[in-house]
Amino acid sequence: MTSNTPQRGPTTPMTAIRSTLLSRAAPSIPSASQLYEPLVKNVLRHRLYQIFGHSALFCWALTTLWMTWSSGGMFGMGLKESLLLPFRPSTVVFSGATFLAGALPLVVLRKTHLVAAPTPATSPSRLLSGAFQKRSTTQALLTYLVSSLALLGLHILFTGAYDSSAPAHARLTLFVKSRKHPYYLNGHLLYILISQITVAFACLLRCVLLDRFAVRWANTLMSKGETKVQSFGLARIVTVCLTTLVYTSLVTVAHLTIFAVARSVILPLLYRLPLVHLVLRPFTAHFLRGAWTVSLLTRHWSLVSRAFYLAVTTVAVWEYAESAFDAIVAEPIVVAHQTADPGLTLVSGITSTESYLKHFAYAELRDFAAANSPAASARRTALFSDQKYSPSMWATLSRESLLTLGRDYQLLLRRGKPAPPAAAASVVHSKPTVPLPVPATPLVRTSVYKPAPTSPIRAALDTFSSDGPLAAAVSETAEAGVSHIPELFRSVMPASPQHRAQQAVETVKKAEENVVALVKETKSKWRSGLGNALNAYLPRGIMQTAIQITSWWTRERVHRVAETSLPNRYVDALAAEALCRLTCSSLTEDKFGVVQRDIPKIIEALLSFLTALEEYQAELNASYTLPPPDKLKELSSKEIAEKETLAMEAARAGEVLSVVSDDEAANPVQKAEGLVTEALNGLVKTGALQKSNQMDLECLLNPAVEREVFEEISEQEIFEAVQEAACGEDQGDEEQTEVFEAPPTRLEALQAAAVLSRFTASLNSPAARKLEDILAGFTRQ
Repeated sequence: MTSNTPQRGPTTPMTAIRSTLLSRAAPSIPSASQLYEPLVKNVLRHRLYQIFGHSALFCWALTTLWMTWSSGGMFGMGLKESLLLPFRPSTVVFSGATFLAGALPLVVLRKTHLVAAPTPATSPSRLLSGAFQKRSTTQALLTYLVSSLALLGLHILFTGAYDSSAPAHARLTLFVKSRKHPYYLNGHLLYILISQITVAFACLLRCVLLDRFAVRWANTLMSKGETKVQSFGLARIVTVCLTTLVYTSLVTVAHLTIFAVARSVILPLLYRLPLVHLVLRPFTAHFLRGAWTVSLLTRHWSLVSRAFYLAVTTVAVWEYAESAFDAIVAEPIVVAHQTADPGLTLVSGITSTESYLKHFAYAELRDFAAANSPAASARRTALFSDQKYSPSMWATLSRESLLTLGRDYQLLLRRGKPAPPAAAASVVHSKPTVPLPVPATPLVRTSVYKPAPTSPIRAALDTFSSDGPLAAAVSETAEAGVSHIPELFRSVMPASPQHRAQQAVETVKKAEENVVALVKETKSKWRSGLGNALNAYLPRGIMQTAIQITSWWTRERVHRVAETSLPNRYVDALAAEALCRLTCSSLTEDKFGVVQRDIPKIIEALLSFLTALEEYQAELNASYTLPPPDKLKELSSKEIAEKETLAMEAARAGEVLSVVSDDEAANPVQKAEGLVTEALNGLVKTGALQKSNQMDLECLLNPAVEREVFEEISEQEIFEAVQEAACGEDQGDEEQTEVFEAPPTRLEALQAAAVLSRFTASLNSPAARKLEDILAGFTRQ
């Protein structure tokens, strides 16, 4: 039997239609550590080698100078020997050793602890006390001490190995050459050793008070087209030499004072201590022979001059290395042109978490926005039109710049003080829920299975265990008994372990507070007692000098307060100028109007910042301006000197504020006006605007037509006049008594209709709308 049903072939599997439209999320902008920072760090690495080279050349020149002098000078050696001396192996070796011992540790120290913003301190005392709390100060002290002692070792080695004509007493050994007292310490060595230690501490103090770990950013505000004073090597050498001579002279005077006090006061006091003199006598007994007098300086003048020359060499090597470091690390860096997308590189750079690298990114972004070449215009257009990243490049740029300006604006309003702690969030107590009237079914929390029978011995042991039935019954009985005890007797009951721990913590806190209060009270008593004793026994002139020095040491500087209020003023100026230039360039280069939505935010941020700066400047002018000459005559010389000092500090504070607000240092508003004018001039050159159609900002905001005085006519009167004119035209006024005049032409009528249309556009009334309809119908005829 055959079937009429057709046979089916093999079934074809169903597959989805593939599509090339994929919903991929836009990538984010690469971080600065991936794109911008490696390029900048590569340039900084080469600049570090440049600093090493400059310092090594200076050490080579200084070593050659000292070798020439120790050999009798150019005339004593001869011209040929003087020319060959710098290239001798011994000169090169000692130059390299001087560089390794003196310049290299200081450069590595500065590189390790480099910071972009200055220390927020308003007086020398606060600056020094803040330095003691930093780890960099301890490392700097160790670096200065090790470097100074290493240079002393090189000096001893140089004197013993190279200067064969030196006398025997000039060769610094640890012990004096004496058969009777072989362990007496060499006084010459101790004198030079104390001199080098004094130089190390003095240079550390100078480094802290000058805040040398902070970068000087003066050159970053200058664009490529502006002229700037180059830091020549000869000028740097002259400055270093003058600074070294003056500072080393002051340090030498301080060292002589310290050595005299140690020789005549401290050492005799140590010999009066029990058991101490037994330890010191085999090594220092010869120092007690004779009294310390000024004549000792003339008798040992060669030793004093030798220590002075070694101190000059030490300070010169350090000062030149640090000055070269200060000049080179603040020079602008240009790396964006090395990448395929310079705009993306710069936007990534301004998001860096390192303030030092962010300065370079904003400086290059300012030049990127100010460039006038067609290629630069195309790069800015690509930045504005970016849609490949989420958020876009312009959104990231504007957000980071406004956040930077906003943080520094808030710091300026607080005058450099830290932000107050955030208020604790109030705890919202939830309303108690009303229980349902339905009774809840109790849950069975015990086992539902029948427990296995246990042995009698096991049951007895469980009864007496710590968590057994007997212990539970005892604890419940004790709690019930305590609940019935009066409150009067509960205070004498033993507390719980948790309560005891809390009481112990409170006791320790109270003890700490008492100790702190006792220390403060003791300090105040010692200071008051010492002040009274000094006032009673010291001359009045010395006390007044001490009071002036104390006032100078602790008084707040007006310009330091301004610097603390604007620690990142250079990056603020760069960010404001970059935003202004990019916003003005967007008038012709932003095809999609991406920048327009952020213009109100940018203007608001810049104007708020500028207003705060102007208020601060007005406050300085009102508080520290010198009084008129007639009032100055009424003041004493001391008060006049204080007024002049405050006025000078206020002027320096104004210079700090002018970095952001002045014409010479990127005034945002005035530069924006100039950039708008440049953009309009560029439109004229391209033919988009005509020169005769240009107008200034005043004419644009306040047209001359709006400033004319019109006769006040109500809308009703205008409507009635127009209606009467229309009715008279339709019906024809045969009783017209006026002299016949020629009717206006069609062109004149259309012009009048246009004038009326512009007039009614500013009115908001039904009559005006009706008049617009009539005029629209008339113009279409």
